[in-house]
Amino acid sequence: MTKKLKFSVGNDNGNSEQDIIIDGKLIRQPNVNCPVDGLPWTEEIVPESLVTNLLDQLIVTVDSPSARPGMYYVGQFALKSGEILDNMQVGIDMKCDVDLPIINTLANISGYAVQKVYEDTNELPESIQVKVDMTTALPVTQHNEESAAKFEQRFMINGQAHKVTVHLGKKRVNVEVIFSYVKAIPEATPVTFSIQKSLDGEWRKDDIFKEFAETNKLDKVTGQYFADKRILHIDIGDGTTEYPVTVGNQFLRQFVHGSNHGAGHAIEEALDEFNRLIHLPDSPRQFFSDVIKQPTHKYHDRAQKTLRLPLDNQAKQIIRNVRNQLTKTRNEIDVLIVYGGGSILMRSVLEPYLKTLCEEREIQLFYIPKEYAVTMNAEGLYIFTKSKIFTALKAKSQQATV
Repeated sequence: MTKKLKFSVGNDNGNSEQDIIIDGKLIRQPNVNCPVDGLPWTEEIVPESLVTNLLDQLIVTVDSPSARPGMYYVGQFALKSGEILDNMQVGIDMKCDVDLPIINTLANISGYAVQKVYEDTNELPESIQVKVDMTTALPVTQHNEESAAKFEQRFMINGQAHKVTVHLGKKRVNVEVIFSYVKAIPEATPVTFSIQKSLDGEWRKDDIFKEFAETNKLDKVTGQYFADKRILHIDIGDGTTEYPVTVGNQFLRQFVHGSNHGAGHAIEEALDEFNRLIHLPDSPRQFFSDVIKQPTHKYHDRAQKTLRLPLDNQAKQIIRNVRNQLTKTRNEIDVLIVYGGGSILMRSVLEPYLKTLCEEREIQLFYIPKEYAVTMNAEGLYIFTKSKIFTALKAKSQQATV
């Protein structure tokens, strides 16, 4: 018998990492995959033994009109496999056109569905059908009515099912993923939701605001503080940085701006020298990123050394773009908020520039702490999926197709 599930999803497909929240559960994966010809297991493996860590050893076969069919290692398992990786090209790929976000999203949703059914029933089913409501995002420089509709339709495919086989040893679980409704919004703008609200929809009250309150000599700050603020966002990713301006939950289209700068460009610049220092002919960008994140890694100091100057170059480019945005807005900004995976790596070089800029122009600086910086977009996308706005958009879309 086919098990049936329904998921609400917030899906942040970054150049380096995919952060996807499924019914409140955060999944973080390197945003890579690799096509393969067969399964890696030769010995008999008890399928149930793979369920707990399934998303770290994710192997799927995808049959979908929206992506190249085949068997794939996905995420962490692909990164550690030694196979040739497929990833998004920094500053080059149009996210709405490539297969990677489709394949990895289907894989993670399907893998989580298998885990969920096993958790509920203590059995591995033969088949699962999952219906999904999802919000995802495109870079602001790539986001327009046409590209958003194209990206949405690659998931929704007019109500057709994407067919995914999840492999657990020799056991196969067939998963049908049907996207009931998908909304693609500009990257960075979801943070207007996650900075104000927690995942349960209440005003946010956690430690994310502690440093901001102390620096700006404010009493206890909650998400409500930002409900009417005019905010310039600096969302630093691997390949792009977005600089949208929002007021409350409203995205100001006249100030759309993004640039092809970010931590990934610095890593690309440092990669040849890093490979030379560790005596490798080649290594992927995601490997370098993993080394940087692990202070105890034997190559960590060498990675930092090669990265210092490229990071400073990227920081100066980002500051130039921030200045341009402030000029366009006539400095009418209340808070400048910095976040994204690249913001952690760049903080030591970027924050001094930003502090000077904000002091000059009487703007509050909110540099999101590293514990929260990476998942702000995913949280905002999930909160949007659970919002009344999403419900209204879905209802309007369904009425239009009747």
